[in-house]
Formats: sequence, structure tokens, C-alpha cells
Amino acid sequence: DDEVDYMCGGALVTDRHVVTAAHCVQKSDYGPVLTTVRLGEHDTRTNPDCELKVCAPAVQDRGIKRIISHPLFNKPAFHNDVAIIELETPVTLNNYVAPICLPRTAEQLANFKIGDEMTVAGWGKMNMTTEERANVLQFVNIPVVSPAMCDSFGKAFKLFESEICAGAEHNKDACGGDSGGPLMKVFDTPEGPKSYLVGVVSFGPTICGIKKPGVYASVAYFLKFILDHLV
Repeated sequence: DDEVDYMCGGALVTDRHVVTAAHCVQKSDYGPVLTTVRLGEHDTRTNPDCELKVCAPAVQDRGIKRIISHPLFNKPAFHNDVAIIELETPVTLNNYVAPICLPRTAEQLANFKIGDEMTVAGWGKMNMTTEERANVLQFVNIPVVSPAMCDSFGKAFKLFESEICAGAEHNKDACGGDSGGPLMKVFDTPEGPKSYLVGVVSFGPTICGIKKPGVYASVAYFLKFILDHLV
């Protein structure tokens, strides 16, 4: 049918490239087909979004020129979950649509530690008791936790150095529909504080918000793959 649904998030890193999770862009015979990326969204119920007579520009929908999934995605299962979407036409940058910072080198993102707060954002489910997703973009701060906590997903799973384990707080978590969205951290720079893309929402427990952490693909680890395809 012609029904449109937005299943995953992503992070704009240039005016025509979006970083997301590879599992969000895989083709299947039965599932939905990714055809469009929407940028500048805040409240999915309104367009444009307005507050106190001040309105943001209308959302920008862009077709997809190509999708590059990491060549080792799902080898082994669940790992290397990162992809780049190249848009057919560049977006118009404004106060509401702007690329998030990427580090020039992986070392720039190497100075965070267990306990550091990160921010994750998306329009995913508010809890696992409903199929309904958030209408308004949600943000939550979660801490980086020990990799061993993510190993508790089962004997078949072992956290790789290419992944970040974060969360494990009650009612604070990425949830269904947040996949591909950004894990962000503000770093001090010579130009002042800037928000950097640190991770990509990959997967978590089947029930979110129950003090079990989530797994995020590490942007520092995949930086060369990302930068090599921003051409």
C-alpha cells in the first residue's frame, strides 16, 4: 500500500549525507522499503512546527541516491551496524537543519569514560507496552556503562570495541523506533562547546527502560568508513 511510516532515526553529517544503523536500511521481501529521509522535523503532527506565533521552516523530504551499509554488517550477528545514506539533493541548511559535528580523528572521541553522560534522541516508543511512537522528538541523558553490562544480553553476544554500552537506568533508554538515531556528547572546542556524534543507536533489550543498557555503534571506530563515503 501507499502508507508512509518513519521507522528509524539518523544524523545529518553533511548537507547530503545521513549516518544511521545498517539494520534500518536492509531490503526485505516483506518489510517496508526506505524511499525518503525527512529533515527538520520536531512534531510529526504539524508542519510547519510553531510556538507562540514563531514557526520553523517546513520539513524537508529528500529522496535517496544511494545507501552504503558497512561491508561487515551482521558478521557476526548484530555487529558493524552502521550505514550512510546519500541524499538525491542537498538539504537547505537553517537554524533547524544543520549537520552534527564529526571528529577529524578518532582520538577526539577517545576521552570519554564510564559514567560520562551522553544524549540520545528519537521519535521511538515511549515504552514497550504500546506500539505508538512519540509525536515530538524526545531526548534523554544516559551514562556510559561497563562493556560487561552489555555482555549480559546472552552467551551469543559479546560487546566489540566497535560498540559503546550505555544506559541501564530506569525509564531512560532508546526504544523501538529510535534505531539509527544519534548518541551525542558536547565537547569543548576552541570555538566553544559543540555537540558531536559519538554513537549510533543499534539495539537493546526487548523491553526498554528496565535498567538494562543499550548497544551503540561507535563513531570513533567507524570514522574512516564514514569519512571515506562522504564524497
